[in-house]
Amino acid sequence: MSYQFFYIIFSLMVTSAVLSLIFFTAWKNFGEQKHALTWSAAFFAGMLQWGCVLNFELFPSREAYLLVESALSMALVTLGLRGHCQRTACKLLPKNLWPYVMAVYSIIAWHILVTPHTGIRMSVVPFYAAITLGLSAHMIITYREKIRPAEWTAAIAITIFGLTQIGTGILALLQGAVADEAVRAAYRHFNFLTLPAGYIATSMLIILMMASDIAAKMKEMAIRDQLTGLLNRRGFTENGERAFSAARRAGLPLSVIMTDIDRFKYINDKYGHATGDTALAHFSNLVSEDRRQEDIVARVGGEEFAILLPGTDLRDAMAIADQLCAKIGATPFADAAINLPMTSSFGVAAISEKDRTLDDMVLRADRALYRSKRAGRNQVDLESSQMMIAEDGTLQPLTSG
Repeated sequence: MSYQFFYIIFSLMVTSAVLSLIFFTAWKNFGEQKHALTWSAAFFAGMLQWGCVLNFELFPSREAYLLVESALSMALVTLGLRGHCQRTACKLLPKNLWPYVMAVYSIIAWHILVTPHTGIRMSVVPFYAAITLGLSAHMIITYREKIRPAEWTAAIAITIFGLTQIGTGILALLQGAVADEAVRAAYRHFNFLTLPAGYIATSMLIILMMASDIAAKMKEMAIRDQLTGLLNRRGFTENGERAFSAARRAGLPLSVIMTDIDRFKYINDKYGHATGDTALAHFSNLVSEDRRQEDIVARVGGEEFAILLPGTDLRDAMAIADQLCAKIGATPFADAAINLPMTSSFGVAAISEKDRTLDDMVLRADRALYRSKRAGRNQVDLESSQMMIAEDGTLQPLTSG
């Protein structure tokens, strides 16, 4: 082995060890995601593979070296594919890939032990790698509707790397049964020109893709209420402002419902905060179930919730609030030995020409909520500045009890 190739392979071995450690650390510290551990195992196999190449003289025979080195290459490639499948929850592949891997590996073993053929033996791994890289890229770009920039970049790099592996496989196959020296030289130069760059570049971009996953998860946690799983006030504001701006631009209806649990303090004081938390989760399920995908439901305070309804006018919003009020009153909260009736109050407002921000709407719905509280609770009210067309065609404030 020339010193140039030695340095390249040694660098790949060290890089694989570092990548294995990075993915293991990511698995340990960021939610123990299966794909991170699988990729750690993949690059550990890569480290062993490059270590075998550096120490081939330690093997008892050339055949033993080729069998072990090929097995480690197949493990590296397969675990890489499995990691992408785990990350994207892909249903495209069977859960157990190893029987298929063994079938492919048997082709290599046959052409090492039974009918030696340099070209076939050396071409199987790069062709197999090209297929797995193509599948990985497909999984990445079909995983979600809105593909992140890091995912696009990783998918493109993986695709390019897969194309270079096809070129490597073709050159390997052209060597024939007994390696043609001219073709073998072309194969080695092409392989060492493309393999290190593709191997390291795709690895780094997979790390970037994982970092984007972690960043997205952290952002999601920042806008989610941990108890109910609904949006929190920050999430409601971020999503609601977009819906408000879209409604203003297009002149479309938009309504908001504010609601809270009646006498929630009594529940906390009598049964304890743990029961109060369970009651909040029960209430959140009732107000959020059967909502449309575009509706925005959030817990914006202790026991206060907001429902933003894009494309819904005031009359329909009032009807929805009435239905929710009746539903909650008819669904007691049950926890162990407790069977506790629960009621709620509602305030409704719709977008108007005077509204400049989402807060203007929410403030009016809040006022309506407090009106319903003062009127005796367990009812729906409309902010008094808004009027609705009654059945007789006149404009009048609407209060629903």
